[in-house]
Amino acid sequence: MTKKCFVTGKSTSVINSVSRRGKARADGGVGKKTTGITKTRKYANLQKKTITVDGVRKKVWLSVTALRKLPSNIRLS
Repeated sequence: MTKKCFVTGKSTSVINSVSRRGKARADGGVGKKTTGITKTRKYANLQKKTITVDGVRKKVWLSVTALRKLPSNIRLS
């Protein structure tokens, strides 16, 4: 089972972390230079919960956003 929210579909996303050096032009420098770009992961705040969907119990991943406002057909067990 992938680590993905059952309700919202949130999962891990890949972002770029950019390292720069130098002094900004606005501060009197020659401008910022990119010295490295590293891929990093940003993890969604997912919790493993047991829920009841239309009378059937399931163990699923839920984001905290989804936990705060669950749809009417889903109940926490």
